[in-house]
Amino acid sequence: MNLYSPVERWQSRTTFVFALAIAAVGLGNLWRFAWLMGEHGGAPFFFSYLFCLFFIGVPLLVAEVVLGSHGRGSPFLTMSWATDVSNRSRLWLTVALLSCLAGFLLLVSYLLIAGWSLAYAYQMQLGSFAAIALSDAAEAFDTKISAPAGLLRWQFLAAIVLALTVALGIRRGIGLFVWIAVPLLITLLGVIVSFSIEFGDLSAAGEFLFAWQPMDFDRGSFMAALGHAFYTLCIGVAVGMSYGAYAPSKLPIVRAVVTVALFDVVVAVAAGVAIFPVLFANNLVPAQGFGLLFISVPYAFGNMPFGDLYGALFFVTVFVTVLGTAVALLEPIVSVLEQQFRVRRLQAAIGMAVIAFMLSAYATVDLGAADDGQGFLQWLDGVTAEWLIPAAVLLLALFVGWRMPREVLRQELAREPDILFSLWYFLIRFVAVPVIAFAWLWLSLVP
Repeated sequence: MNLYSPVERWQSRTTFVFALAIAAVGLGNLWRFAWLMGEHGGAPFFFSYLFCLFFIGVPLLVAEVVLGSHGRGSPFLTMSWATDVSNRSRLWLTVALLSCLAGFLLLVSYLLIAGWSLAYAYQMQLGSFAAIALSDAAEAFDTKISAPAGLLRWQFLAAIVLALTVALGIRRGIGLFVWIAVPLLITLLGVIVSFSIEFGDLSAAGEFLFAWQPMDFDRGSFMAALGHAFYTLCIGVAVGMSYGAYAPSKLPIVRAVVTVALFDVVVAVAAGVAIFPVLFANNLVPAQGFGLLFISVPYAFGNMPFGDLYGALFFVTVFVTVLGTAVALLEPIVSVLEQQFRVRRLQAAIGMAVIAFMLSAYATVDLGAADDGQGFLQWLDGVTAEWLIPAAVLLLALFVGWRMPREVLRQELAREPDILFSLWYFLIRFVAVPVIAFAWLWLSLVP
């Protein structure tokens, strides 16, 4: 018996897939995936990433969605139901605690990037980076974070959009947003890819991204592929549990999640094709992170024909992508406040968005003051990526694979054929658990 039935539920399977897809695309596909491919051997890294994504990441996300779909409540209520129906200790609610905490801390970084992408989209269309020198682009970035009042205004605007989207509810807010965001993302990315193919150095980008360089692929490369597979599907941050609770009944969960993973791969490759030919056309060394997004990209677009327009469109694409993940990260904690503590959704959404904004504002100010250029953001990344998410994912795999009754899981995956269910059940028990444990040990012992 379910403990709580949410007021709203998506009626369309497409809405669920869109919501999970825009959450999964995330920032990593825009500023990290293509660089990882080039640095770790190209094709060998890509195929290892596909293995990690579909044989480890997808089963884990399916496990999260299964919990949410059957529990039909916030992550805490879902885990409460799951422990009761499995006759297990309530200590397993630690999965929900770690996941919600990790998701909210990750939201701080996403809100920061969302605001900055709006700021750069505005400045690109004004022509602020037209024919700019690379050193001037770097100096402009340093100036912005040293005197961050302008960036903070854009972060506040992003926080308002985020809060309103979640506050409007599952259908009128998140549901409507994903139906706008996914087609818009596809359109914008298509336009930028066309521009990059026409004006960029496609051959150099192809050699960097898709070359077969096995000498550059090692054990660390596999761990990078595994880490990105976890990161890109929003595993371990309660997104699957939350969105699973709003999924329509009789949903073929495994096939829906596989569709999301395929969409994620296509967007990741398209993002690489959109960015790296433009970089190589301007003789830039490929990079990742802030240096790529806020120095190299503005410089590259600013020195190309129609670059101001297409550069602005690129940063709008970044904003849409980041906002989609930010919405997914905020929803779990809002649902907890609404369903367990009886806080009105509007108040919960605004309150948590304000807290996230204040933390992101501190991170922005701290970024300009930190000697190594990282500071608070580096601490957030270390806590979430090295401790909270691995712990949440490992406990999730152990609970679903080894503590929940098989018949309960089979009932929730009744739309899937027996062979597909058996494959998923094998992967979650005998592949995901040992691989996650080994990966976490690796991260702890290898500097």
